[in-house]
Amino acid sequence: MSRGIEYRSSFGWSAEQVFEVLVDRDYLEERLRALGGDNELVEHAVTESGARFRINQAVRAEVIPSIARPIVGGRLVIARREEWHRQDDGSFAGTVTAGAAVVPNAITAAQRLRDLPSEERACEHVVEGDVRVDVPFVGGKLEDLFAGEVRGLLDSEHRFTVDWLSRR
Repeated sequence: MSRGIEYRSSFGWSAEQVFEVLVDRDYLEERLRALGGDNELVEHAVTESGARFRINQAVRAEVIPSIARPIVGGRLVIARREEWHRQDDGSFAGTVTAGAAVVPNAITAAQRLRDLPSEERACEHVVEGDVRVDVPFVGGKLEDLFAGEVRGLLDSEHRFTVDWLSRR
């Protein structure tokens, strides 16, 4: 079984402007610092047709719920990979995968960034995917936990991005 994730947010900037920020090395590194912890940008490439990057995000042991500790151990590092591709209509589409050593690719999602037709300088970011943890007895509880954490992380990243764009 798996848990679905759907996240929508909007920005008061064009999809092009938001895309340029979302894949900017300085932005990514600052976002990781703002999240706190032992986080690292381990791969970063931007081309005319899109971008890809990998991030390792460490989760402090004290915030790992007790149900997950026996499975993930004392230290949990989430490996996250994002790829973005420029579309012919000016929008951007991509994928996100994330997981840890004990649950690789537990999170898989598609993401879109597109201008909103009703507003001149606004765009929408949509993430849709699944959380799947194939661990007997506790997999469903971990899926619920991870899905909630992903939504919280996306909210935090959205707020950070709005602040970043507002300051520029």
